[in-house]
Amino acid sequence: MTELLYMRDNYIREFEATIIGTTDNSIILDRTAFYPEGGGQIGDKGTIQSDSEKASITSTKKIDGAIHHIVEGPVPFTPNQKIVGRIDWDQRYECMRFHTAQHILSRYLQLHHGLQTVGNQITCGNSRADYSPLDSIGDDMKLEVQDGVNSILKQNLDVLLTFMPRKEATNYLKEKGYQFRYLEMVPKSVTEFRIISVGAYDAASCAGTHVANTSEIGEIRLGKTKNVGAGKRRLYFSLVSPRE
Repeated sequence: MTELLYMRDNYIREFEATIIGTTDNSIILDRTAFYPEGGGQIGDKGTIQSDSEKASITSTKKIDGAIHHIVEGPVPFTPNQKIVGRIDWDQRYECMRFHTAQHILSRYLQLHHGLQTVGNQITCGNSRADYSPLDSIGDDMKLEVQDGVNSILKQNLDVLLTFMPRKEATNYLKEKGYQFRYLEMVPKSVTEFRIISVGAYDAASCAGTHVANTSEIGEIRLGKTKNVGAGKRRLYFSLVSPRE
């Protein structure tokens, strides 16, 4: 089984590992900081390099329980080789900012409008989330939500990663008002939950990558909306970097 370095440290950019398997177009490592596509978030890109060869990783996916680093072109490595993996940090960091922003946006809509998150997609430049029960979002509501979320982002809240046994985590998240349907979706084989806490504002079970403080996110901008089913509305959003 691959050791998932990103589960405990989202800021690892470079790491050493050993190749434990290859396919026609992918590499499997004994440890990795590459995040595999899942939970609505795209997989990491980057490079894997040995003493003599280098491969570009175009995506990372979980296939049949194994983490596959998808290679551009033929795989130039063999099992047991030592390598250095390097994350495409620009993409990863932007996904971290977007993912934490989505948690806060979803929590705000839950607390102030009684909405549940029923889907999301975290990508660079523009992300989205689906909410229910919701038939429309007017301009006044957009502005109110945007201002409300940005006021929370400006509080410079710490974002903490913790791990709890399943039963303890379930009780904790219920107390925090986390959506119970997501807890039920976690396979029974999972005995430990990873909890993402944004100050005292939000707590969620999540395996994705996140920033360490909301000051890194900047400001959210709500964009277009789309009907995606009865009582469901998709909301697109972008971010303005704190450096802009």
